[in-house]
Amino acid sequence: MLQFLAMLFLSTLAASAQTREYSQVITVNDYTYEIEVDGSRDPINETIIIENLGDSPLVNPRITVDDMYDWFDAETMALEVTRGCKTDEEKALAIWDFIRLNFQHLASPGDRECHNPVVALNVYGYANCGYHSTVFTALCRSVGVPARVWEVWHHTITEAFYNNAWHMLDSDIGLYYLAADNRTIASVEQLWDDQKISGGLESGAALTKFSGRNKAVYAIYTDVEGNNPHVSQDGEKIRGYRYFFGPDECFLQTGYDRFTYEPHSMAMTLRPGEKLIRHWKGGEKYYEYERHNRNLESGNEEAKPMRYGDGQLVWKPDLKSELTPSFFNKDQAPGFEVLDGRKPAVHVRHKHGGIYNFPERAILSTETPYTILGGTIKATFYRGAAKEWDRVSATVISRTGPVSSTVWRAPEGVTGYMDAEIDLDQVLFPSGERGRRDYSVEFNFMADERNNPPTQSGLDAVELVADIQVSSYSLPALSKGRNIIRYHDETPGKHKVKITHIWRERNDNTPPTTPDGPLFPTEGQTINTLTPVFKWQQASDADKGDKITNHHISISFDPLCRWPVATALLKKTGSGFSEWQLPDGWLNRDTTYYWKVKAQDNRGVWGEWSKIYRFKTSK
Repeated sequence: MLQFLAMLFLSTLAASAQTREYSQVITVNDYTYEIEVDGSRDPINETIIIENLGDSPLVNPRITVDDMYDWFDAETMALEVTRGCKTDEEKALAIWDFIRLNFQHLASPGDRECHNPVVALNVYGYANCGYHSTVFTALCRSVGVPARVWEVWHHTITEAFYNNAWHMLDSDIGLYYLAADNRTIASVEQLWDDQKISGGLESGAALTKFSGRNKAVYAIYTDVEGNNPHVSQDGEKIRGYRYFFGPDECFLQTGYDRFTYEPHSMAMTLRPGEKLIRHWKGGEKYYEYERHNRNLESGNEEAKPMRYGDGQLVWKPDLKSELTPSFFNKDQAPGFEVLDGRKPAVHVRHKHGGIYNFPERAILSTETPYTILGGTIKATFYRGAAKEWDRVSATVISRTGPVSSTVWRAPEGVTGYMDAEIDLDQVLFPSGERGRRDYSVEFNFMADERNNPPTQSGLDAVELVADIQVSSYSLPALSKGRNIIRYHDETPGKHKVKITHIWRERNDNTPPTTPDGPLFPTEGQTINTLTPVFKWQQASDADKGDKITNHHISISFDPLCRWPVATALLKKTGSGFSEWQLPDGWLNRDTTYYWKVKAQDNRGVWGEWSKIYRFKTSK
């Protein structure tokens, strides 16, 4: 049930990009609200924040927009992607399309856990062909569609099993081939038989039945604002020659399985006072950024991700609250002001120098399903004296790496309260076979029992900031118009959470109108030709000086036009003219097809898809 309509009356900033912010405080496990987004086109989503304002741990907070972005685990993700699909064929094609649109073909991040779909699509959003293949296979299997991974010559691809046969679907390049019947998607073995004619040579493959006529879907990557375009697939290059180069180069691959099928989810707990901040646009840090930046400087354009997000997990616990003892370790626990009235807030319980000669340990831990990129500790320490047994230090420990490093010690001879800001970027540098998703800070205190008058050592305030990497594709994005947001969590009992959305509304460019009205073939028309010139009503653009320069057409067997007959028929025409000539060889006689089209202006903004039109070829 819709419980609140967000009426936004905020000050207007620049007309081309107006920053908006909306916050909602929620005290129940399941809550729905609305946000209306203005502007001439979809906004630039910037930040979403989940903040625990209550006294209880907040368990597994999740946010969806218009029933999308519930990517909690592989099963929920696959169920969302295949919603409305009735057959295994539809499920496999829906998953192929989803990965193609939400997982960029770029150099792999380096974290091999990216073979798992939860990590790949929530944390990174980019990787090379091997990772695309394992993500496709895992999602297919999550909804009961058999799938497998093939290594071929310098490439990794996948097959899905439906309609009693295997079918090759390459979500990395955005490619599949039709078999000789011009309807069935070919298998790897069929492609091999076809390409053995050429001996695996590109020049020969251009002459074979499957490879020569099909192309990968045109793919261009930008950042979240649509800037810095990079063409990943030009829609023209012949890619099929990669699929056969002898049996030593082509084999079923299971070596990635140990990473692919590990249990992963986006389960997380936010402690009282803790908040999760996620940004659509990332900064300078991302996984193994030093290596990727060097490769970029060497000329590898695909070394650095084009689109990635980041954020922070920020926790500033109130060390004077009654909850303080629950934040820290139970074994060898320190003393707490809320329990014994002694300052600082967390302090030595057993004095040192006699029988007791090892430090008190006050341990705070951070865990997150996102990859940690670095971070900061801000703390106020206290040391009452500076003798042999009066010591204060901080050590960072992580299971990943592993890491155990002392990052701060009280300066020699300094007493009283001491403020410290500790940079963890090098200690927690993101590199290696597995991404780091945890770390602990062990604060060590000692106070000399011989001090007269007695003294103390300890911690009076602390803030932990973990910098994290997130995939901007996974974040719950607002669109122009009415957005229905659902928040839900699994927190038992009373709790209080604040959700904040920040976005920029855009009025800088009005998209082209929808090119509705088919001129040929008309709706329901039976045509005699198998090479029709598709024609449609000319779209227009309301902005002065703008003109239509491109169209995108899709021809499909599917009445909803969700995926094309073949990847060559999800086509950017490259022309402002409202027509496109279909090449020979794609259509069958006595067959029903569906098509749709949309227009792009000279500043790169696309309009909406047209209605879906139906036509039939004659017998």
